[in-house]
Order: sequence, then C-alpha cells, then structure tokens
Amino acid sequence: MQQAGESDPFIDEILRNLHRITQDLSPQQVHTFYEAVGYMIQAQPNKAVQERLIEQLMKLPNDAWDSLMQQAAAGVDVLDNADNVKILSNVLKTNVAACVAIGPFFLPQLGRIWLDMLGLYGAASNTISEAVATQGLIATKTPKVRALRTIKKEILKLVETYIRRAEDLEGTNANLIPGLLEAVLVDYQRNVPPARDAEVLNLMATIIGVLGVRQVFWNLPLLTPQIRPILDAVFEPTLNMINQDFAEYPEHRVGFFKMMRAIDASCFSALLELPPPQFKLFMDSIIWAIKHTMRDIAEIGLNLAVEVLRNFQKTDASIANSFYQQYLLPMLGDVFYVLTDADHKSGFKLQAMLLCRLIALVESNQVGAPLWDASTVTDPNMTNPLFLKQHIATLLQNAFGHVQPAQINSFVQLMAESSNDFERFKLILRDFLISIKEFSATDNADLYIADKEAEIEAKQKEEKEAAMRVPGLLKPSQIDDDAEL
Repeated sequence: MQQAGESDPFIDEILRNLHRITQDLSPQQVHTFYEAVGYMIQAQPNKAVQERLIEQLMKLPNDAWDSLMQQAAAGVDVLDNADNVKILSNVLKTNVAACVAIGPFFLPQLGRIWLDMLGLYGAASNTISEAVATQGLIATKTPKVRALRTIKKEILKLVETYIRRAEDLEGTNANLIPGLLEAVLVDYQRNVPPARDAEVLNLMATIIGVLGVRQVFWNLPLLTPQIRPILDAVFEPTLNMINQDFAEYPEHRVGFFKMMRAIDASCFSALLELPPPQFKLFMDSIIWAIKHTMRDIAEIGLNLAVEVLRNFQKTDASIANSFYQQYLLPMLGDVFYVLTDADHKSGFKLQAMLLCRLIALVESNQVGAPLWDASTVTDPNMTNPLFLKQHIATLLQNAFGHVQPAQINSFVQLMAESSNDFERFKLILRDFLISIKEFSATDNADLYIADKEAEIEAKQKEEKEAAMRVPGLLKPSQIDDDAEL
C-alpha cells in the first residue's frame, strides 16, 4: 500500500535495495528479514503484483541457485566444494523463511526450483551413500556428510512448510507428491539407520494429514493410493531402528508415531487394505508406544489406540468384529500392564480412557463376535460381557495374588457398570490402584496429574477473565484478538 508522500510503495523500496540492506547481515538475520518481508508480500491482495514481489524478493537467492545448478549441469561436482554446500544450504533456508510467511502463494517460486531441488536431494543422498560405503558408519559424523544432510533436511522442511499451507490440494497431489515420494522414500529405505532423516517422517505425517482429509471418488481420501508405498518404505525400517530400546533415535520415534496417527485419522481405509502381517505390525507398534517410558511417545500411542477403536466402531460390523476378536483382549492386557506399572503413572488419564473404551465396547454389546475360544469355553450361556469380566478378574488375580478375590470381583463389576461414565470409571480405577500394595507404598501424585493440570488451567482462565475486565492489566501478547470481536 502506498502512503501519502511516497513516490512508490515501501515494499518496492525495500526490494529495490535488497542487496544493500542484507549485505552486512548474518545468514540467520537474512532469513529473519526474508520472513518479515514475506509477511508484507503475503498481505498484497493483487495476485499479479504479489507474484512480481515474490520474484523480486527471491532474485538474489535464485541467482546463486541458478549459478550452481548451471555448474552442475556442466558436469561440475558442486557438492564436493564446502562453500557451494554452504551456499545451497543458506539458499534453501531463505526459501523456507519466505515460504513460512507467504504460504500458499509461494507456489510459483517453489515450482521454479522444484525439479532442481529434487535432483539436489538425490545427488546429496548418493554422495552420502558413497561416503558410508567407503568409510563405514563413521562417515555420518564427518563435516561433509553432516553439511549434505543439512541440505536434505532443509529441502524436506521447505516442502513440509508449503504443504501445511497449500490450498490447491489436488494440484499438489498430482504435480508435487509423485516426484517427491520417489526421491525421498527410496533414499530413506536404502540408507543406513544413522543416515535416515527424521524429517522424512515429519513430512509424511504432514502430507498424510493435509492431503488425507480431501475426499475424492467413493469418499476415499486423496492420498489413499500412496499409503501402501509410504508404509513399505518407512514403516519397518523405522520400527527396526526404534524397537531395540527406549532411548535411541528420539526424533524418529516422535515422527514415526505422528505419521501412524495421521494415517489412522486421515486415511483409515488404507489401513484396512494392508495385508494381515503388516496390519499386525501396525498394532504392535501402537502397543509398543503405549509401553514407552517417554511420556510424549506413550501419549501418542494411547491417543492412537483410542482413535483406532473409534474408527473401527464406524466400519462394517464384520470387519470390526474380526478386529475385536484378534486384538481386544491383548490390548486390554497391555493397558493393565502399564496401569499397574509405577513407571507409567503419568499416563493414567489416557490409560483409563482406553480401558474404559474397551470395556464399554463389550458392555454395550458392540462386539458381535465371541471373544472366547470355543474349544476351551463350553458354557452355552457365555456372553462377551460375562467372559470379559472373568478374563479381567483372572488377569488381576494372577498379577496380584495378595488381593482378595472378592475385592477384585467387586472392582471388575464396578468398572463394567461405570464404563459409560468416564469420570466415575476413572475414580474407581484410581482407588483400586492406590489400594493395592504395589502402589500404596509409592508416591501416587502422578495419578492426579490430569486433575491438577485441569485445575491450574481453570484457575488461570478465571484470573485472565478477571484481568480482562480491568483495562491495562494484561500485556498485548496476552490478549486474544478474537475476544473483542
């Protein structure tokens, strides 16, 4: 917008003097500057003018990019020069900063460098693979390989940043995704574990989460055909990296389970099409997450388990019953395992929610197929609710032999009766856990953590509402802009 007394808009003046403004800035300051200018350009309502401004903004990084791409096309190994690698990394970071601000309108610039960028990703991957082949795993620690991995990570970050803000989802799926998956997935699958980038998993989670919500023919998500190839490339390789212990590759762990949750939330129909062995691996990974000692991983696993159950409730009864027959009782046993393990107390609320959902499914007769083995249970009057109560009582009696059977039976009956009232169910479960010897001698504050967090949040909300009634008490950053609308 042109102000009074200006010969041309201020943004034009900034872009005209871009080199002079940025020449003395550090790379980090340049990225911040590009993001700030990007917000100004994003606010331009005229699309043609906006595209011209984006082209002007990106002229300096594009000139540096084009120069190196021309050298590469002429046969020069630009990645063998540390200065070139640094330049490419900074150019990509500049694009990320601008894309964060400009959002979906960044597509012309992204399209301009897209093919070269995928080629660069492949070239960097090949160089890393060659280094690992000749030097061994120690190559992943060398400055050269680390710099090349930075290039790969910035490419992944740029694509993820754009897809998060993309508006033309069908165009994105048709024009960007095929080439991207071909470049990224094959590289991830063939690389040695230390050279695999967790950003790939974050990108897959974002792609699935964004494109999976768009429905196409027969109400299938836009990305459903791609789920199988994605899982083939990243599922087992990543699972083999993270299931050896609870410590290595923490970023891969979080990215992996975020991706699993995105698939369940956005492309559940694709999960139903998986072969039984691969679907079992999917379910096993959820149980493994639930048992994880990192709280954020355990929470993702518990939320994912609850969401899987919710999705199966909406599917065809025959499919749901087959799932319940195979997985309901093992899942129930694993939930009781973490509930009665002192190292998992902080996840009590979600654990209780999952257990409540499992029992409610049976008590409300939503499980139509028998959960028992007909060869071992011959009672003609057996029902799923009765069998489940007996099964839970047996589990608890085997785990806590010192607890009287009458107390266990009473507890199981109370859980069944309250399975449609989560708050009551949670109190009954917590009281039982505190009463058993394994918990009574330890600090049980974590069992109340969800209640305390809710209490603190309610108190803060009350204090903020009181402060809002007195002008000037709240800082501008504390004021919700929508509250005044």
